Amino acid sequence: MAPRARVIAFLVAPPFELLNLTGPMSVFSKAKLNGKEYYTIKLLSTVRSSMAYSTSGISLSPVTYFADHSGPIDTLIAVGGEGSMATPAPEVLPWIRNRFNHVNRIASVCTGAFLLAEAGVLNGRRVTTHWQHVDELIARHKHLRVDRNPIYIRDGKVYTTAGTSAGIDLALALLEEDLGHAIAACVAREMVLFLRRPGNQAQYSSLLAQQADVSGTPMRELPSWVTSRLEKKLDVHELAKVVSMTPRTFARQFELHFRTTPARWVQSVRVEAARQHLETGEIALKSIARLTGFRDEQALRRAFLQQLSLTPKEYRERFSASISATGSVKV
Repeated sequence: MAPRARVIAFLVAPPFELLNLTGPMSVFSKAKLNGKEYYTIKLLSTVRSSMAYSTSGISLSPVTYFADHSGPIDTLIAVGGEGSMATPAPEVLPWIRNRFNHVNRIASVCTGAFLLAEAGVLNGRRVTTHWQHVDELIARHKHLRVDRNPIYIRDGKVYTTAGTSAGIDLALALLEEDLGHAIAACVAREMVLFLRRPGNQAQYSSLLAQQADVSGTPMRELPSWVTSRLEKKLDVHELAKVVSMTPRTFARQFELHFRTTPARWVQSVRVEAARQHLETGEIALKSIARLTGFRDEQALRRAFLQQLSLTPKEYRERFSASISATGSVKV
């Protein structure tokens, strides 16, 4: 008897973001083992309706009301969108909690994390969501360890992702877990995707986000000032002078606005600048370390491992534009 296909159930709370669903769904639908589809895909809705409607005005069917689904689920994926951030119907949350105890994996795409958080299945876990909604997730759910940087995170059997393309990255990663590298690579090649964009790749420019966060404060000029002087000494005393504060007042105000220490922040800005050099050119690591203010190549390496869990060499191999141009397409 042929093995039963694994069930991937997508849970949508209308209106949902169409690409948050169709991107990962496309990955799973193309997976085949011995010529047969490996996954069975189910579309479940928190609303009883014959159609599941998206924010773009497009509706999908067939859809099953979540409580009417009685079969097994291997992987339950909460899809992001306006509906996932709204207060869910009271019967949805206990259903998610019950299913959490029986599924092999549970995941969210983008703001689908809000739905899982409401159900309590993310409590105490390290999670992420789209960078635009990280602060709201932190404010609404105090028992989460929210990381605003990665494109996706795995914590036990729980997976959370950033935006739309991150859902595709996660789907490929889950496919590789289930069926191995060769089949995942085949699907990625068919869809013209970069196979392995690791979860620890940053989902956006932290510098741009920081400039927006402090735009109305005395700190507003600090990000651009620091990036133009990365090779210089950038301690608390130097940074305090830029905003005309005493070092003690500066340190207190800095942590209030940036939610980290000045030393860690400077390191993160240097790492981001180094990432850009690694992605766009073939400059030697020793030169990149000097240009971005690290004492030497080893200091650069330690900072990358701390922040990205990758060495500079590994980062270049995965994300360099020159490598991507001759290998897989970078997205």
